[in-house]
Amino acid sequence: MARTRDLVALSAILVAPLAAILVSQALPSVEDAAPVRAPEPAPAPVAELPVAPEPVVAPEPVVAPAPAPVVAPAPVVAPVVARAGGEPAQAVLMHQDALVLHTHANIAWARGRAVIKADPGHLLATRSVRWDSVPEPQRDLAGATMIVHAADGGTCLTAVGAPRIQLEQTGDVFTTVDEDGYDTNEPPTSKAVLRDMVKQRFDEIGDLLLLARQDAGERKPCFGLWARRADLPSATVFGRRPASAALTAEALAAVRAQPEFAALAAEYAAYLEPRDADIRAAHGTWDEFVATNFAATAWHEVGGPRQIVSVELELVDRMPCSDEFYGGMTLLLERRGDALVRLDQQPNWRGLTALMDLEGDGVLEAVTDDGFETVLHTRDADDTPRRDSYSVPYIGCPC
Repeated sequence: MARTRDLVALSAILVAPLAAILVSQALPSVEDAAPVRAPEPAPAPVAELPVAPEPVVAPEPVVAPAPAPVVAPAPVVAPVVARAGGEPAQAVLMHQDALVLHTHANIAWARGRAVIKADPGHLLATRSVRWDSVPEPQRDLAGATMIVHAADGGTCLTAVGAPRIQLEQTGDVFTTVDEDGYDTNEPPTSKAVLRDMVKQRFDEIGDLLLLARQDAGERKPCFGLWARRADLPSATVFGRRPASAALTAEALAAVRAQPEFAALAAEYAAYLEPRDADIRAAHGTWDEFVATNFAATAWHEVGGPRQIVSVELELVDRMPCSDEFYGGMTLLLERRGDALVRLDQQPNWRGLTALMDLEGDGVLEAVTDDGFETVLHTRDADDTPRRDSYSVPYIGCPC
């Protein structure tokens, strides 16, 4: 299974002793943000949920060149605990238009026969679930009103509907032989054979999803990245914005002064040193690598003044099963006056798609998607980092 990533712990919090300074750059409140819909096909158009107009985003200020950033000491890595199910009282992931209540569901919660959709290279099977059969944290969400959050800070109201357990796989899902004796990835023509195959998969696979449909009435379902109970205190949410060329250059100047940047440059040089001239030429010099692969994203606090910039430096579009350079780094910077300064909190969040502070304690939570795995990064009551994740398993080799 090459596209699935084992649910492993991604070590993530780098600490550095810098103070926080806020600037004022107001955005609309969460309540004023408009629903944001993903491009996935939606049901037939019906009455929309009433919302306020789209937020007006103030343009990024033109900032004078920042003073030389303070170099932080070497990071201290805190443990990250991967735990099944997450804490739905705080936040849950979205999977298309469904709420992800548990990422390691127990097939014993299911009832009735499976509903199966089988296409070449794709298997989707679901079984219905009764609320009284699921654990209490998930059961408490039955009928709850939820706020669905999009990457740009837009929101949409919905309610938790009927739960189901879902099995989904792509790739070489079906290993059958056609009438000529050749391997084929076509689904079995026999419904009995297909049902037996699905039953076996349900019994064997540990990354089943407990999903809940949206009870939106006559409205269209909400699309977003994560959701939170509407009766909880409002979270601090940051809306994603493209970084201007000036902001990207300022962020790169701040990153160059960090110890991780020098360490990555040395790692890159060590990677290239034994390669032949053609490979070294294809990868380019370190400065060329940085110019091609450095990326910055701006995050504006919805209804507040904070501006955070996330940066990533790693090879873009890496090929699986290759010996390409796999080193990389991520940092979080914050606008403080005329400078961008690295945050004390330095999690290793690659593919950052949503940024928030659920408890209002200054510790950030996030959603990441690296193209293989979608992860909700939160914290337990004892402040232990938690990651709750799902992926659609790919069967076979992508090479």
